[in-house]
Amino acid sequence: MAAAPPTCIDVPSKAALRRRKVTDTARKLFVEQGFHATGMAQIAKESGIAVGQIYRDFSSKEDVVAALVEADCNRLMMYETLDAAIRADDAASARAWLHEFVEPSDQPDDARLFAEILAESTRSTRIAAIFRSLQEELRRRILAALRLFAPAEAHAARRAMAAELIMTLSVGVFHQQLMRPDADLAGVVRGAQAVVDRELATLRRDPEERA
Repeated sequence: MAAAPPTCIDVPSKAALRRRKVTDTARKLFVEQGFHATGMAQIAKESGIAVGQIYRDFSSKEDVVAALVEADCNRLMMYETLDAAIRADDAASARAWLHEFVEPSDQPDDARLFAEILAESTRSTRIAAIFRSLQEELRRRILAALRLFAPAEAHAARRAMAAELIMTLSVGVFHQQLMRPDADLAGVVRGAQAVVDRELATLRRDPEERA
């Protein structure tokens, strides 16, 4: 039997690894002491990467935040899982993703980092733009998932309302995790997931039936 061909492994470049080290260090410092109190010089010191090199990779601290948010969004939101469900027209997997979306993060620092960057968005137009872009991308994907349950154009307004509600539930759970880190949120999560299921059931019904 012929040997199987070698598997290609996507090895990150040195530049990509260096950028990741900068964003990982920035994430740690933002959580520990806040966004506003963390400067590029401190990120350089903690990461062991020269300030000049950091500025060649990132033009500003806001660029570091943009890269950090993009990486964390892909990690936290599990977009690959949702995109695969949408491509496969797999409503059950999309529902499972929506259930996970309204669960608290298993990394408490994620909630603190989110709060730090959200607060900074009120002072920085660049950070605010990053958040708007993130929100629009999230909304687009949730709407695509909801289309699996109600593809007709007559459902468009109801899909939009459901997407906003689901996004609001997720932010609410995140806020509870931030403000009450030791609280048992299992009941809150079950309630949020019940609301998600109610919205999905409503979408599945014929629009004329709801009129």
